[in-house]
Amino acid sequence: MKSCPSCQQVYPDDGPDFCTNDGTRLVRSPSEYNPGQSPGGQWQQPPTGWQPPPPTGYGYQPQGQYPPPGQYPPPPYGYAPPTGGGAGISKAALITGIAATSTIVLAILLGILAYSNRSRDILAISGIFSLLALLAGLTAIVLGIISISMANKNPAINKTKGIVGLCLGIIPIIIWIISLLSYSGRYRY
Repeated sequence: MKSCPSCQQVYPDDGPDFCTNDGTRLVRSPSEYNPGQSPGGQWQQPPTGWQPPPPTGYGYQPQGQYPPPGQYPPPPYGYAPPTGGGAGISKAALITGIAATSTIVLAILLGILAYSNRSRDILAISGIFSLLALLAGLTAIVLGIISISMANKNPAINKTKGIVGLCLGIIPIIIWIISLLSYSGRYRY
């Protein structure tokens, strides 16, 4: 390190030879980074067997400060490993697929009951259930596709539930298509 004797401005070793404030010749001083360097700029050999002191806390690990290997601190303070955040989507696909299939079965049973009793009220309820089954089936298909694509990226997500939800969501759609094709043949003008 170099310093100006008049204004005490400090400059690095590779800096100018004269002070930029007042033009005084700079004087070399021992640096805290080069403790063996003398004020004259010549290097002094450290004593034999001398080693720099170790950093604070070197080789000492206080108990309880660090978690055991494989465990992480809570998320606000440290890294949280992936814990299957998409598991809820695969469960939702499965539950929605089950609901869609059971709702279309209920709509079919109500439709059969309405035709046997010739009741328009029960037929209307059957139509509402079939619409709900269609919406639930489409939702199950979308959730199933999302959970399958997420399971390809994260192995913690259960891919099987997404596939089953997708398949169960397709059943009401197929029944809707079959019923629309059969009714379109009946009412031709």
